[in-house]
Amino acid sequence: MKIKSYFASSVEQAIQKARQELGTEAMLITSRRAAAEARHLGAYEVVFGAHDVEESASRGPSKDLSAELQVLRAQLEDIKRVLQLNNARAQGSDPEIDELYRELAAADLDSSLARQIADQVSTLWLALPPPQRSASGIELLHGLAEESIRKQLRIAPPAGVREQEVNRTLVFAGPSGAGKTTTLTKIAIQEFLAHRVSVRIISVDPYRVASHEKLRNFAGILGTGFTAASTMREFIEAVEEYRGKSVLAIDTPGYSGNDFEGSRDLSGFLARLNNKEVHLVLPASMKRADLAGCVRRFEEFKPDYLLFTKLDETESFGAIISTAIESGKPLSFFGNGQSIPEDLEAANLETLLEPLFTRERAGATSAA
Repeated sequence: MKIKSYFASSVEQAIQKARQELGTEAMLITSRRAAAEARHLGAYEVVFGAHDVEESASRGPSKDLSAELQVLRAQLEDIKRVLQLNNARAQGSDPEIDELYRELAAADLDSSLARQIADQVSTLWLALPPPQRSASGIELLHGLAEESIRKQLRIAPPAGVREQEVNRTLVFAGPSGAGKTTTLTKIAIQEFLAHRVSVRIISVDPYRVASHEKLRNFAGILGTGFTAASTMREFIEAVEEYRGKSVLAIDTPGYSGNDFEGSRDLSGFLARLNNKEVHLVLPASMKRADLAGCVRRFEEFKPDYLLFTKLDETESFGAIISTAIESGKPLSFFGNGQSIPEDLEAANLETLLEPLFTRERAGATSAA
C-alpha cells in the first residue's frame, strides 16, 4: 500500500487533493494539525493510503462484496470526520474565536458574515504557535478580522475632476428621508463648483410638485442652473437640452415599498443614458434588514454605488459593512451631518473599521 501525506489550509482541502491524486478508493488513515516544521506547507496534514497500480492489477477485478462495503464505510467515515471538524469550528471550540464572533455580531454584522470572518480568522489563528497566540491576544484577532473585511469591501475610485466633465450625469436615488437632496448639494459644491465646473441640477418628481422647492432654494444660493420637472416629458426634455453643456445632477423621488409601480418609466429612461453614475443613497441609521430590502427594491435603477448618509446618527457601522459586502457594490461617499458642504467625505475603510471594536474595548477598560 502507498502511504502519503497531504498538506493544506483545511482538512477538507487536503482530502480533496488526496482524492484527486490517488482516486476515490484511497483511504484516510489520519488527520491532524501540521507539525511546526511542516506548517509552511499547510495548517493541516492528512495521511492517505492507496494500493499501487501494479498491486491492484495483479489481484484482478474484485468481486468480493464485503470488500466493496469496507471501502464505502471508510469513505463515509472520511465524510463524518470532516463534518465533525466543521461542526466543532462552527460552535466556536476556541474561546477566543467564539468571543470574536460575538463581538462581530454585537457590531451588527450579519450573522453569516460574522461567522465567515471568524472562520477565516480561526484558520490563521490556529496556525500560530500557542505561545504567539497567548502573547498577541485579542488585538491580533481584531486585526485579522479587519483585514478580512478590507478584502471584501469595495471603495469607489476618487472622483477627481475629469476632462470633459460636462458629459457626466450623476443620479441620486433612494428611499424618502435618506438625504438625497442635501447630499446632491454637498457633492455639487465639493466635486464640481469648487473646481469651476458647471453643474445643472434637475429635480424630477411627477407626484409631489412642492418637493422641488428645497433644491430650488439651494440652487439659487449656489448660483447654479436648476430645472424642476413635474412630468416625465419635462424631465426628458431637460436632460436632452442640457446634456453635454453641464454636469447633470439629478434628484429623484423618494420611493417607498408601496410607490415602486410609478418608478418604472423613470428607471427605464435612466437605464438608456450613457456615461452616468447612479448613487443609491441610504441612511446609516436604518436597520440592516431594511437596508437589504432597499438594495433589492432599487436594483431596477441599476445603482453603480452605495452612498451612506447620517453616519452621525449611529454608533455601529456593521449594517453598512454587511450591506456593502452582500451587494458587492462600491461605496462612494459618506454623509455625517447636515452642514453643507463640510459634512461629506469620500468613502474610506478607516471610517468604517475604526469603531468596529471600540465599544468592546471601552467596555473592557471600564470593567478593569
